[in-house]
Amino acid sequence: MADVDARARAEIQQGLDELSSSLEMHISHNAHVLRAMESMLSLDPNMSKAQFARIAEAFFADHSELKSVAVAPDLVVDRVYPLEGNEAVLGLDYRKRPDQLDAVQRATEAAGVVVAGPVNLVQGGRGLILRSGIRVSDPAELGLQLWGVISLVLDVDEIFEEAGVADAPFRLAIRGRDASGPMGDVFVGQPHTFAEMPVTRKIELPVGSWFAAATPSAGWIPPAGMLMQLRLSFVVGGLVLLAVIWTALRLVQLRIRAIAQLTNAINSIDDGFALYDPDDRMIICNDKYKELYAVSADLFVPGAKFEDIIRIGIERGQYSEAEGREEEFLAERLQDHKAANRVVEQKLDNGRWLKIAESRTPDGSTVGFRVDITELKTAKETAERANQAKSEFLDVMSHELRTPLTVVLGGTPFLCKPELLPAANKLFATLEAKGEEGAVIKEDVDALLVSLKSLAGKVERSAKHLLTLINDVLDFSKIEAGRMDMSIDTLDVAELVEDLIEDFSQKAESKSLTLEADVPSQLIAVDEVRLRQVFINIIGNALKFTDTGGLRITTADVGAFLRISVTDTGCGIPEDRLESVFEKFTQVDSSSRRKAGGTGLGMAISKKIVELHGGQISAKSRLNEGSTFSFTVPKASAETDAAQPKTANAAG
Repeated sequence: MADVDARARAEIQQGLDELSSSLEMHISHNAHVLRAMESMLSLDPNMSKAQFARIAEAFFADHSELKSVAVAPDLVVDRVYPLEGNEAVLGLDYRKRPDQLDAVQRATEAAGVVVAGPVNLVQGGRGLILRSGIRVSDPAELGLQLWGVISLVLDVDEIFEEAGVADAPFRLAIRGRDASGPMGDVFVGQPHTFAEMPVTRKIELPVGSWFAAATPSAGWIPPAGMLMQLRLSFVVGGLVLLAVIWTALRLVQLRIRAIAQLTNAINSIDDGFALYDPDDRMIICNDKYKELYAVSADLFVPGAKFEDIIRIGIERGQYSEAEGREEEFLAERLQDHKAANRVVEQKLDNGRWLKIAESRTPDGSTVGFRVDITELKTAKETAERANQAKSEFLDVMSHELRTPLTVVLGGTPFLCKPELLPAANKLFATLEAKGEEGAVIKEDVDALLVSLKSLAGKVERSAKHLLTLINDVLDFSKIEAGRMDMSIDTLDVAELVEDLIEDFSQKAESKSLTLEADVPSQLIAVDEVRLRQVFINIIGNALKFTDTGGLRITTADVGAFLRISVTDTGCGIPEDRLESVFEKFTQVDSSSRRKAGGTGLGMAISKKIVELHGGQISAKSRLNEGSTFSFTVPKASAETDAAQPKTANAAG
């Protein structure tokens, strides 16, 4: 060492310290960015891709070295920003990439941010990959559980340029690829630099380190003499001291700038955000948080305790729910805050509603979001009031509409068969008594009665159709309001199907269609009236839309349920409309509506009835080939299954 130029070594040490500190600062700052995004995801792991993109965009706007960020729940990437140019990353399964799996696993196991690289990027240049595991609260496990991993890609060339690596006034080498320390690969400069008595410096990373070495560009020059070396040592000492002071000031400036950038990023979030330390003292909150809690905004200062903020807010009337139960409200709020594992809705004094979501970070801090859901709550309450008004209106109208229809339906049978009326019999007797003169008049009366019968038949059919439509609307309203009563009883499905075949046989014969069934005897536990309604809707629709061939009803066991299927050879349903068959007020198309008529509620009601029985309903169809509608109903218990074997036979 006596032969080494001490002045040159001190100057290089100063420059290397400055360069290394700058690198540490850049990487540490970006690690904080990664941890901020990690905290947001741990709070809301199911946030939409659009919301994630907005958060990432806010960070990327102030950090030109950021290349991309990817989130991989269960080690499979499902979110990436920016998406353009990174589409191929979506769906990447790290478990199938041995070249990346080791680094990813180290990130999930480490307590901090793991640095990988530098690596060559597909889009050009070199990059550093910062990774961190994402942990979310799991009430079932009473703690934090690993949910996935987040990866942030940095442009290492830009970081090196900012730190002055390329412009260093000495020969520089850095080793420790993937943060592996002094024994790692060299990724800056030449390996032989480490063998030339270099000035060295450890570069601290969030997890692991790099190791830097520097020598003069022209090599070490022996000193002219020890006296000169002694004189220069005072100068060098002063320079070193100045360098240390300058570096410290520079680091303070950079830290202030980093905090300002982070604050700007947090303030760009549309929702309220606050961070409390492990002792429940406020670290930071954004402007939106202060805006939402305007009455308590002056309390939001670093170091303020969460309990004190809530207690004073209660005294100021900030929380309308606390009125008259202040201590109870405070205890509940502190309990929810301490658990930090559930979403809470909170009403403020100004009538606005907030959704509170809080989560613990690995170091015990608490991240909290406040989302204004006032419009959503108002819309929900309005919808509930409208639904209640609709139900009340339909209850009244059920009587108002059915009463006149009952009168119409009660009178039309006599109009269809006027000979049943005493007055008609008296008229016919009078005409018969008049002899030939009466016979002529009777012919005219008979012709009139034929016309009246025809018109009366149309009135009766229309009235019955109108009653069916009204019943459909009322039934669906009851189901939606949860007021449809179910009377569960045990019956034999074979007997029910036989009755239905008999009821529909005349309609099938009128269209020259077959109506068959292969239904073995099986006891089921159902509401017979409602199940018959399901059958009538499905069979009735099948007959309407089938012109040749016929229908077949079959059953099959599916565990504790019985699957009932109705297959027709009708016109079928287009594939793109099949899923909407069971939606309310929906029919396949306008032409089918003209052909079938109705409210479009029949299949929607059938679906609700089947679901009230605990079953499911589905449809399969091929256009111009036919359709199959299947639904499941519960079998009766073994104790009640004592019916004699019976099968519904083919008919029609």
